[in-house]
Amino acid sequence: MSENNALKTVDVNWKLPLKTKLGYSFGEIGSQCSWTLISSYLTIFYTDVVGLAPAAISIIMLAARIWDAVNDPMFGAIAENTKSKWGRFRPYILWGAPVLALFNCLTFLNLDIPGGWKVLWCGFTYIATGMAYTAVNISTQCVANTMTALNEERVALNAFKGVGSGLIQMVISAVTMPMILFWGGGSLTSGTGYFMSALMFSIVCIPCFLVCFFSTKEIIGRRDGEPKETIGDTMKKLLRSFKITFRDRNAVFVMLAMLTFLTGLFGRIGIMAYYFIYILKEPVLMAGFATAMSAGLLAVNFYAPFLLNRFSKKYVGAAGCIAQALCCVWFFIIGENGLTGMVILSGFVYGFTNLVSITCFTLSAEVIDDNWLKTGVRSDGVIQSCVSFSTKLGNAIGGSVGILALSAVGYVANSETMSPMVLTHMDMVINFAPAVFYIAAAVLFLCVGMTREKAKENEKTIAEKIATGDIGI
Repeated sequence: MSENNALKTVDVNWKLPLKTKLGYSFGEIGSQCSWTLISSYLTIFYTDVVGLAPAAISIIMLAARIWDAVNDPMFGAIAENTKSKWGRFRPYILWGAPVLALFNCLTFLNLDIPGGWKVLWCGFTYIATGMAYTAVNISTQCVANTMTALNEERVALNAFKGVGSGLIQMVISAVTMPMILFWGGGSLTSGTGYFMSALMFSIVCIPCFLVCFFSTKEIIGRRDGEPKETIGDTMKKLLRSFKITFRDRNAVFVMLAMLTFLTGLFGRIGIMAYYFIYILKEPVLMAGFATAMSAGLLAVNFYAPFLLNRFSKKYVGAAGCIAQALCCVWFFIIGENGLTGMVILSGFVYGFTNLVSITCFTLSAEVIDDNWLKTGVRSDGVIQSCVSFSTKLGNAIGGSVGILALSAVGYVANSETMSPMVLTHMDMVINFAPAVFYIAAAVLFLCVGMTREKAKENEKTIAEKIATGDIGI
C-alpha cells in the first residue's frame, strides 16, 4: 500500500503517541536557539558593538518588516500549495535549518568596514535571517495543524512545544550573558562574544530541526495525488488563499491581537538589557531574570491545556494580556525603588502569566478549520504565516520604536552620567509602553468570534466530512 493510500485510512481525530509530541517539540527548541539571541541582544549589539545610530537601526528593522509583509504571507501560500513526498511543510524544515543557522551567525559578525557599509551588511544579514526563519518556523508551526484534526491533541502538541521552548529558554537565558562575557574577554562591547554565542546556538539548532522533521507526518491537506500545475494555476491558488484569509474576520482579529501583543512583548525584550545595565545597574541580573521568566513560561504549559480545553481561547488570551500588563507596572516600581531582590521572583510571575503564545497557536488552528469548512480551501499556510509575520513585525516595531523612544528621553550609549530623570523616563518607556499594547491586545482577542462550542462543532463536522469523502485529507 502506498503512503498516500495508507494516509487515507487514518482517522484524522487520532491521538498522537508521546514520542511524536516529544519529537515535534524539538522544532521549537531549534527555533529558540536560532532566534532568541536576535530578539534579546541584537539592538544592544547594533548600538554598543557595531556602533549604529538608533535611526539606522530603526530603518533596518522597519525595512525588514516591509519586506516580510510580502515574504511571510507569500511563503505561507507557496508552502500550503507545495507537493512533495514529505508533505507540504516538512521539506522546508529539512532544507531551511542549515541556511537559518548560517545567517544567524552572520547577523552577529561585526565587520571592520566603513559605517555606511556596516548599515548595508547589518540590513542584509538581518533580512536574510528573517527569511530563513520564516521558512523553518512557519513550517514547524503549520505541521502541528496537519498531524491531527483533534483540537485537544493540537493543544497537547503546542503544550509540548511550549515545554521545549521553556526548557531551552531557561538554558539560553542562563548561559547567554556569561557566554558573551566569556568569549568577549569580560566586555559587553566585544563583537567576538556575540558571534561565538550565535555560533554555538546555531550548531545546536540544526539537529533539533532534524528531530522534528523525522518525528512528524502530515495527514491533513496533503497534495500528493493532484496533477502537476502550471505557473498560472499556482498563482491563482496563491491569490485565492490571500483573499480567503483576509476576508475571514476571526483570522484578521487573531493577527491584529498578536501583532499588538508582540509589539509590546518584543519591544520590551529588545530594550530589556538597558533596564538591567542602566536602571538597575546589575547587568548580570538579566541572566537570572530571563532564566526565571523562562521557568515561568515552562510552567504555563502544564496548566494552560486545562484552561484552553474548558474555556473559549479568546478569553484565555485576553486574560493573559491583562496579567502581562500588570507585571510591567510592577517592573516599573522595582526599577524606581531599586528592589533588585524582587527581580527573580517577578521574572517567574511574568513568564507564568504569559498564556498568549500557546493560546494564539491553538486558536489559529480552530480558525483555520473554521475557514476550511466555510470556503472549502485550507489556507493554513497563509493564516499561520500572517500570524508569524505579526511576530516579526511586532519584534521590529517594538525594537525600533523602543530604541528611538529611549534616545528621545535622553539615553546615551555607554554613558554612566545620565540623570535620575532620564533613567525614570527610560524605565517608563521600557515598562509602561508595553503595558499599553498588552491592554489593547486583550480587547482585540475579545473581538474574535471563535468560541469553544463552535470549535467542537467544527471538529465533529470535519471528521464526518472526511469519513464520507466530502473533503479530502
